[in-house]
Amino acid sequence: MKSVYVWNQECRLQVWESERKGQTILFLHPQGGCSSIWRDMLPHFSEDYHLVCMDLRGQGDSDRAASGYDIDTQCADILAVLEALHIEKAHLVGNSLGGDFATFFAAKHPERMLSLIHLDSGMIDYIGENGEHDLSREEVLTNARNRERTGYDTKEQFASHAKETWTKWDPYYEKWFEHVSIYPMENGQITYRIPNDINVQIMETVCDLHYEEAYQQITCPVLFLPAADEPKLDVKLSLIGRVRDNFTSKVVIIPHSKHLMPIDQPLLASKEILTFLKEIF
Repeated sequence: MKSVYVWNQECRLQVWESERKGQTILFLHPQGGCSSIWRDMLPHFSEDYHLVCMDLRGQGDSDRAASGYDIDTQCADILAVLEALHIEKAHLVGNSLGGDFATFFAAKHPERMLSLIHLDSGMIDYIGENGEHDLSREEVLTNARNRERTGYDTKEQFASHAKETWTKWDPYYEKWFEHVSIYPMENGQITYRIPNDINVQIMETVCDLHYEEAYQQITCPVLFLPAADEPKLDVKLSLIGRVRDNFTSKVVIIPHSKHLMPIDQPLLASKEILTFLKEIF
């Protein structure tokens, strides 16, 4: 895939684009990650689709812009990528934060959507009644504002330290370390944690996203892939049940799947997406 830079509101967005063939699929990564997380899934689509990956602003190789982390600007970033690459419509595939933003893009710009595909995203509010976390908005923002950013000399040192100190270590986390965004610190070290001033803005946005409202504006087909082994699966399925009559939809629960499905279940997730795309087109 070739590297492309797209500018929106004085922020340079890192974009990766494959050979142009067939319909476009735009992949949006989880918070703290980057486009490389799709590495094991992309080959399954490369024969028949035009593939595009973008690093969200403040993450991956995109600029660490001082502002623009509100949902309107995040959606404008996605639109800027489609416009710059002359893409009229696309399938949006998102995991975690990427899928959350894709949901609101689909609501704001239904005319640009072919389908919306969720890998454990866009199914549960972050806070509030039946939210993902039992915290107030101010508690979330205080935690984000005061979060410690530990520094490391190398990315490998960070991975080694995490393996020694994190509880319930799993190779799943080791895979995640390959795709985390890296941020330089003033002391010359690096950290995987997003700068607190940026993180606070992202969490302000996340706390104010209400998915049930967004789905009232969505008209494209939607594939829901909630993770089997994550908390509150029942809450996610409940929301899907309330909104899915508004559009064509499909729900698939991949057994033993975890939140970061692009590294946990790349083969099965890809197969389900391809099946879905063939069913709707």
